[in-house]
Amino acid sequence: MSNHANLTENDPIFNAKKRSAVEIIRRVSAYLWPYKGLALATIACAVLSLLCAFAFPRLTQYIIDDVIGLGNTSQLDTAILLLVGAFFLRDFFNSIRIQVNNHFEQNVVFDMRREVYAQLQRLPVRYYDKRASGDLMTRVIEDVNAVERLLIDGTEQGTVAIVSIFGVLAILFATNPMLAGVAMIPIPLLAIGAMWYTLTAHNRYRKQRQASSAMNALLMDNLQGVREIKAFGREKHEDGRFTDRAEAMRQSTLTIMRAWAFYNPSMSFIAAIGTGLVLWIGGRQVMNDQMSVGELVAFLFYLALFYEPISKLHGLNQMLQSARAGGERVFDILDSTEERKTAGANQALPEPVRGEVEYRGVQFNYTDDKPALNDITLIAKPGQMTALVGPTGAGKSTLVNLLPAFYETDDGE
Repeated sequence: MSNHANLTENDPIFNAKKRSAVEIIRRVSAYLWPYKGLALATIACAVLSLLCAFAFPRLTQYIIDDVIGLGNTSQLDTAILLLVGAFFLRDFFNSIRIQVNNHFEQNVVFDMRREVYAQLQRLPVRYYDKRASGDLMTRVIEDVNAVERLLIDGTEQGTVAIVSIFGVLAILFATNPMLAGVAMIPIPLLAIGAMWYTLTAHNRYRKQRQASSAMNALLMDNLQGVREIKAFGREKHEDGRFTDRAEAMRQSTLTIMRAWAFYNPSMSFIAAIGTGLVLWIGGRQVMNDQMSVGELVAFLFYLALFYEPISKLHGLNQMLQSARAGGERVFDILDSTEERKTAGANQALPEPVRGEVEYRGVQFNYTDDKPALNDITLIAKPGQMTALVGPTGAGKSTLVNLLPAFYETDDGE
């Protein structure tokens, strides 16, 4: 059984150094650069699909006011074909976007996961003495996935949402400045809600990632030690411990979902207030012949295109907080210091092998305040039997582990 088996989700080994969202975004953005062509192609397809969607409200206005309203049946077929064509192009570009985005996504995830694993290979055994294998697996798999969602979806959806918001905003003010001003009334409340979620969500996601690591660490330890568990009849005990870890994971996830269940519908309702105000005032303008029915319908469609990306930005905010918590744990691995290499360590032995082992003034500490070996010098001649004798904790295993360079000496060779 692992010596990490008795840890809880609150143990520091499952935690990570806090980092700002700006730092996380800056560092993960470096993984996009080798695939900037795919990233630009994805964004271009998304923007083209968006522009096709922009045509729908105007075509609807034309059909209502100039075709149906004027009884111009000769133009109805053409208008409907244009409308169907706009939908076809929107979905065509969207299909290409999905395919390109999938290639982009898998390439980036592959690179990040490979780099994290390569770093784990370079880290010394001393690093693993302080970590649970299940925690490291969670970082390589789940936390990288959380970062990847921000890399891929965040890049595309964030860019398209910003283009959509400013593009539709210009159309709204060009169409009817008064109604556009009314539509902006909910914006301050939406901004306050987004700020509240941003400031409070990060800690919730950190606790969830820690709980996930603790649960996975116990699971891996118990699967590796299943024979010992059965030999000593510890099944019920270990079941209780795993239940506690799973419950901590469940509660931390429910905490996130409860906050999201309040935040997301609240933002949607606030946006709906804006739509209601526009319909109320716009309806009066139609009845007073200040606006046509088609213009009001088109304005409402554009308003939906305005609020939709705002809703997506709320989703991206959730994604950012999850990626920030996961990114902190991933970059903890990537930023871990590699141990210096003892001269000749991990090198092939010369032929023929003499079989002589020599320690010269070797000193080694597991921690800074407790030396395990102090100024050890010995020679084991070829064919000579050398016995290491001493009580538990005297350093016998440590001395042997230094020979294949599982650990690097603090002094000596």
